[in-house]
Amino acid sequence: MTWMIESVREANVATADVFRLYVDPSTWSEWGHNAKWARADGPLVEGGTVQVKAGYGKVYPCRIRRLVAGRALELEALPPFMTVIQTYEVEPTAEGARIRHALEISGPFAGITRLVRLNRIYQGWLDKEVGKLIDMAGRPSGPTGARQP
Repeated sequence: MTWMIESVREANVATADVFRLYVDPSTWSEWGHNAKWARADGPLVEGGTVQVKAGYGKVYPCRIRRLVAGRALELEALPPFMTVIQTYEVEPTAEGARIRHALEISGPFAGITRLVRLNRIYQGWLDKEVGKLIDMAGRPSGPTGARQP
C-alpha cells in the first residue's frame, strides 16, 4: 500500500530564498515537521546522505534521490517496514513562489499508518511546515545570506 499527502501554497517570497533553506540542513529543524536536527558531511548532491534526527529521537540516513538546482529536493528514509519519500519543490510565480511539500509512505506498514489516521496528523504538520518555511524565506538576510533572528 502507498499513500501520499501534500501541501501547496503560493507566497510573496523569492524562490532562491526558499531553495536556500532546502539545501541548508542546519535550518531543517526550524521549518521541518519532524526534524530535531539534520547534518550533511558536505554540500548536498544526488545520491548523498543527510543524517536527520526525528522528533521521537531516532536518527535516519536520508538519501538524496533528486536535487534540481533552485527547484527541488527529494529525500528517502527507510524506517522499519516503510519507505518515506519527502519532496520539497519551489517554482516562480508572478507574485513570488509556489511551494509544494509532499510526503509519500509505502511498504508493509503504510496501510497500518493510514488506518490509524497518521495521514491526517501529518497533513496538519505538513501545512504548518510550509507556513514556517514561507515565514523564514520572507525574513531579511544579512550580507552573508545567513538568516537573522
